[in-house]
Amino acid sequence: MIVSLRNSLLLLLLPLAAPLAAPAAPLAAPAVARRDLLGVTAASIFAAARPSSAASPALLPERAALLDSIASGSGDVESRIAALLPFDPSKGRAASSASLSGTWELIWSAKAEAFSPLLRLPPPLRPASFQLLGAAATAEVGEGRVAQVLTRGILGKTRLLLSSGVLPAADGSSETLEIFPPFRLQVERGGTKKTLVDAGSDASFRAVNGRDDDAQAAPKNRYAQTYLEETNGAGDLRISVITAGDPVIVGAVFVHQRL
Repeated sequence: MIVSLRNSLLLLLLPLAAPLAAPAAPLAAPAVARRDLLGVTAASIFAAARPSSAASPALLPERAALLDSIASGSGDVESRIAALLPFDPSKGRAASSASLSGTWELIWSAKAEAFSPLLRLPPPLRPASFQLLGAAATAEVGEGRVAQVLTRGILGKTRLLLSSGVLPAADGSSETLEIFPPFRLQVERGGTKKTLVDAGSDASFRAVNGRDDDAQAAPKNRYAQTYLEETNGAGDLRISVITAGDPVIVGAVFVHQRL
C-alpha cells in the first residue's frame, strides 16, 4: 500500500514551495487547469509592471473579473491575472511579508499536472489542495518550512503532505522564495503520519520523481509571489509562479485564496 502511494503520488504539489488541521469545506468550485491562451505565457504574465493601486483590493474590477473567470471555468484566466498584477498590494515585497503566513487553498493553477496527477481528476474525485506558510506550516511540518497538502475527493480523510525548506531568496529578490531540502512526502491517516520519502537534496528528490539528469542538475526552485493581499482576512488572494529550478515545473502558475 505504501509503495503504491509512493509510486503514484510523489508529485504532490509544489515546490514549494508552505504548510494543518484539515481545513473546512473548500471553495464552491475550485478549478485547476492548464492553459496557454491568446498568446499569454507565464513569462509575459509575470513581467507586468506593478504601479500599486490605493483602492481596496476587494473593490478592484480586475480582481472581480479574475474570480468570475475562475468560477466559470472560462478560458481567459491568464489574461485576467495579467490585468490584476499591476495592483499588487505588497508592492513587489511579498517574499518578506508577514501576510504570507497562513493556510491557502488552491483555486486555479496552470501546469498543476506537473505536481500531481490527482489534480487532473474531475470533481468530485479531485482532492482539495492547500499550501501552508509561516505559523501554519510550523505547526504541521516544523519551522522554516512550507507544505503542500492534498485531502478530500478521492483521498477522503487521508492527507498527503509534501514539505520543504523555504526562505526569501538569498539574492535579495523581494518577491521570491527559494525552496530547499530536505523534501518530505508524508501520508496521514487517523492523525498518524508516515514518511514515504525524505530526500536530502534537490537531485535526489527529483530522481525519486523520475526526472532526467538535466532536471536533477537544475538549480533550486524559485517561487515568485507576484500578487499578495495583506488584509490577513479570509478571502485574500495570492498569485505565484515558479520561475527557476526543476524544468518540469518552471512556469507553473498558482492562484490561492486564504482560508
